[in-house]
Amino acid sequence: MHVRPLLTRFFFPSLLLVIVGAVGCSKQAEQSPSAQPVSSPANNQVSRPSTPASPPATASAPSASSSAPMNPGTVLASGQYSADPNLRCDLLEVKRVSGGALLVRWRLINTGGGPQSSGLVAASAPKAIHYDFDWKELYYTDPAENKKYAFLTDSENNRVLDMWWGDLGPGEQRLQWAKFPAPPASSSKVAVYIPKFAPFEDTLISQ
Repeated sequence: MHVRPLLTRFFFPSLLLVIVGAVGCSKQAEQSPSAQPVSSPANNQVSRPSTPASPPATASAPSASSSAPMNPGTVLASGQYSADPNLRCDLLEVKRVSGGALLVRWRLINTGGGPQSSGLVAASAPKAIHYDFDWKELYYTDPAENKKYAFLTDSENNRVLDMWWGDLGPGEQRLQWAKFPAPPASSSKVAVYIPKFAPFEDTLISQ
């Protein structure tokens, strides 16, 4: 009975399979770490999520109910010149000020722009508008007291105001103001009369 050749026939192939399996496992163990990249400072910088950029800041419009001082560009009301609708008056401010006075500010604007065309025929070019008035046309009334107030004058009888008259070119504007005696504290609304414009009725007085 040949025992040694039989053992040799079965032992060596089995041993070979065990060796091959061990080598294969060791290769898989060597390859498996490479499937996941090793973290490094460079990899951390690349993979770190970037911080979202902040949206551009936008300026918010002032609220009409804000308690902040009135914006110089605020328009309380507007009217058209009786002699030419292209001349506009913007009432800017009616405010109680120190010394028991009422300050009224307004702006005249020639709204005539570039030449307007009607069909195939061009209209006439914009022109300057002549503005003039009489001093007695500038005043305000207090409906609560049913009283009229003219502008103030100083001790030398100079008018306490800055008003303009003359020719106002297309697109030009003039800021103007005048001081009046203030109405009683109980009065909250007045009607302002700017010469040659319709009265600005029920205008609120700011403090």
